[in-house]
Amino acid sequence: MNPFDFVNSINDKSTNLMLGDADAEKKYVPFIVNRAFSQFSDTALAANTMNGMHYLDKKMQYDFLFHTIKKRKRFSKWAKPDWDTDTETMISEFYSVSRSTAREYILLMTEDDLLEIKGRMNKGGSVTKK
Repeated sequence: MNPFDFVNSINDKSTNLMLGDADAEKKYVPFIVNRAFSQFSDTALAANTMNGMHYLDKKMQYDFLFHTIKKRKRFSKWAKPDWDTDTETMISEFYSVSRSTAREYILLMTEDDLLEIKGRMNKGGSVTKK
């Protein structure tokens, strides 16, 4: 049983997974379940409420979501950052800073600055056409 089984159970109201399995509470990961429900406008408030009450037992958190969220099919891709990781890595190596600091540097740079750093970071090698 993985965290998305709990998300599917809450969405389709098929079975309450906490009732049937004694180990279900150990397998429940509130962060993943709350993050999954934070992607939708009709369930974001319930997910945020559970984020604020992280100290509750896992069974209580699951029961709250199970009985609060209405039955509906919800599908979306997992939200991921839209950063260019190659540019981020290049800036991080060039200035010897962390990746989070490199993201801040990128926001302050122009396209010409990035091209100049890319040229300086070129580690050699060329491809010749025959």
